[in-house]
Amino acid sequence: MKVNALLLGIVYLLSGWVCAQERDSLQVDLDPVVVTGTRMEMPKRKVAAAITVIDRATLEQSGEINILPVLVHRVPGFFLNDRGTTGFGVGPNSGGNISIRGISGSPNNRVLVLIDGQPQYMGIFAHPIGDAYTTSDIERVEVQRGAASLLYGSNAMGGAINLITRKTHTPGWQGSGNLAYGSFGTLLANVHAGFRSGKFHSTASLNRNQTAGFREDAEDSFENTAFYLKTGYDFTQTYQWSSEIQLSDATYFQPGTVTAPQQDDRREFLRGRIATSLITNHGPVSGALLLYHNFGDHRFDSGFESKDQNQGITFFQNITLLPDQVITVGLDYKRFGGTAFNETLPPPARVGLGVQHWVQETDVYAHIQQTFGEKLHLNAGIRQVENSQFGSATLPGFGLSWEAGPNSTLKASSAKAFRSPSVVDLFLFPASNEALRPEEMWNHEVGVLQELIGQKLAIEANIFLAVGDNLIVVNPMETPARGRNIGSFTNRGVESQIRFTPSEGLEWILNYCFLDASENVLFAPKHHMNSQATIRSGKFNLMPSIQYLADMSISPEPGHQTVSYALINLRVGYAITPKIHAYLAGNNLTNTSYEVERGFPMQGINIMSGIHVKI
Repeated sequence: MKVNALLLGIVYLLSGWVCAQERDSLQVDLDPVVVTGTRMEMPKRKVAAAITVIDRATLEQSGEINILPVLVHRVPGFFLNDRGTTGFGVGPNSGGNISIRGISGSPNNRVLVLIDGQPQYMGIFAHPIGDAYTTSDIERVEVQRGAASLLYGSNAMGGAINLITRKTHTPGWQGSGNLAYGSFGTLLANVHAGFRSGKFHSTASLNRNQTAGFREDAEDSFENTAFYLKTGYDFTQTYQWSSEIQLSDATYFQPGTVTAPQQDDRREFLRGRIATSLITNHGPVSGALLLYHNFGDHRFDSGFESKDQNQGITFFQNITLLPDQVITVGLDYKRFGGTAFNETLPPPARVGLGVQHWVQETDVYAHIQQTFGEKLHLNAGIRQVENSQFGSATLPGFGLSWEAGPNSTLKASSAKAFRSPSVVDLFLFPASNEALRPEEMWNHEVGVLQELIGQKLAIEANIFLAVGDNLIVVNPMETPARGRNIGSFTNRGVESQIRFTPSEGLEWILNYCFLDASENVLFAPKHHMNSQATIRSGKFNLMPSIQYLADMSISPEPGHQTVSYALINLRVGYAITPKIHAYLAGNNLTNTSYEVERGFPMQGINIMSGIHVKI
């Protein structure tokens, strides 16, 4: 494995020298404008939080139908439990678990996913639904690593993944399509269309992904159809309105572990999202009013059924009263919950089932950012939470960013984050406890951004300390077992990224994260490295990547087992015409045998070939 990694590294270097001779200098935006971390557009160097931006070109180039796998090679400290060639599923022992800096949860509810700043999660278990986030609908992704609750509320303990949807800017019709087929009967297909006429704009997409599965001892097929439609009207540059609807309908089989394989554990789920927004910009005063309604219907052959909702209003205003100052004030209201059933359970285990349960939460927050002398950017804020179950909570945060030189930026921040108890924590099953308090965490970090060699080389490094308390834990030794706020953790580590663009034909990104986690948690490798290169020469596009991790626990039980492994992938593209591209992608090319969760083997070498067309 080390030999293969070394050979691929040599390929990176040699390709860079070749492309450097053939291409002119590439102007890469190493300081993009971001909205995550501030609630308004601001250069990344002015934001104290650690933020990674993935643009539309990177999403298209990946060939992925789902957003989450694209983040693996681009976000330091990000880990994804990717169970098969496509699709994640829902429920116990499914894929799609997200971990940032070793902070995840079971269910996976300590990293918040947002769409245009609106929180997205299942109303009962409070976890994101990975199969609902498709690349065709998204313009860019901004990932804030570390506590993000000050601006975004509950669940943003490990960080926030903000998916910013596409908007058609060019008059007339535009469109694209992608079709790919590969190992294990895997099919990926999508079509996207955009239209603009004057002030009216619209975009729509249809996605289909399916696989027959790779397990020979169990049924593990998956299929999902997703639809998205967004329309909008730009009344003026001051007022812009948009509305959107999204549906995702999936069916999959949960295979079980190799020691207890399942042949008929069929699971279905329908997820939907309806949202509307009004964006305003009056110069010194700007902001938005966002309304959203998420819903889901889950049905398992094992007897479990649920209907859930997560709905709310987000309102914020950015106000400039003094030069180089922005004050953000906001209000968030959310209502989440639903009903769950399972007639196969004996009566003692049916606690809370068959009854509608709802939690309401109203938050107000204020955040101020002030620049001194054009170099020093200070920010501070506070969020006040009022929850229908536990009462109130207060979340402060502050940070600074100092432009020490033309190409050097130093950052530091401390912030408190939290997770409200979910409906399953409070009301469902015997371990539920209505007296639970929110989980809490303080995140402290310092970092540096450095650009070298005429901005062709960008280096980012952060040292972080995350201290969690009041974690909801079920003590199996207690009779009856109940969830209580008795858990804690201390995660410390270093994360870094090197981005090298020596020429128009070459980009190389290397991420590394060292994590010292105090608790035995899944999806939290001690060492985690991702390397990806993009090499363009003539009509060919070559994208090799390596993922290496070491000392990752794959079982939460005492005496846990840890694993280390490396994966090598390669994607080759060819431009048949400027608008028609064919590609061939190979994953796990060394056919490595590994597990990310005990009892669930991962697939070996798998190949996909496809074609992408733009109109």
